[in-house]
Amino acid sequence: MIKTTKPIVLALWGKGGAGKTTTGLALASLAAAAGRRAVVLDADPQRSSSAWYQSSQMPLFAVHSTEVTSVPSLIERAKLRYDMVIIDNPPARYSGTDRIAHIADISLIVARPNVFDLTLALEWVGIVRRNGADPLVALTAAPPQRQGMMAPAVKAARARLTKAGALVWSHQITQRQIHPELIARGLSIANLPEAALAHEDYKRLWVSLCRREENNG
Repeated sequence: MIKTTKPIVLALWGKGGAGKTTTGLALASLAAAAGRRAVVLDADPQRSSSAWYQSSQMPLFAVHSTEVTSVPSLIERAKLRYDMVIIDNPPARYSGTDRIAHIADISLIVARPNVFDLTLALEWVGIVRRNGADPLVALTAAPPQRQGMMAPAVKAARARLTKAGALVWSHQITQRQIHPELIARGLSIANLPEAALAHEDYKRLWVSLCRREENNG
């Protein structure tokens, strides 16, 4: 799906509970299903990605627990072994955060359409931009569309992000709630049928990120 063989580094940012880990695991599983060697660098102190990996029966990708301060030095080594390096960052700024934002090929900020997530998302937009990158913001756990119309909360969230100059993903993640059940069973989004709504949600995001990297390349 990505034409280049150059390893890609994707950094995930956002408020706690916004869906960084869920998104990281989903994208890693889809990358692996597409034939790419993928790893998640779990720098979030909660270590949710690592807990999933330990419970997974047949993981399609690797997860490596690390401190956020160690991530910059691990990235180049990871790129020698993997095609897709996904960084599950902490919800707060740490020493090493700026370096990660500078190194990453793509920065993805995830946010639920509520005032607290959006406020922090815009802070992350500023942090990433000050390090020379233009992040993409994806709305997660968003209410579904009705008759082709986005929910008022989603419409308001998009308006606030756009007014602040943020680049917002054109779609949304609606079917997020199935992921905790998958994680409890040691499974991932890629284990779902392609017609499953959750699979379609994250596959659409994966394709968008692939195209973004192709254009940047």
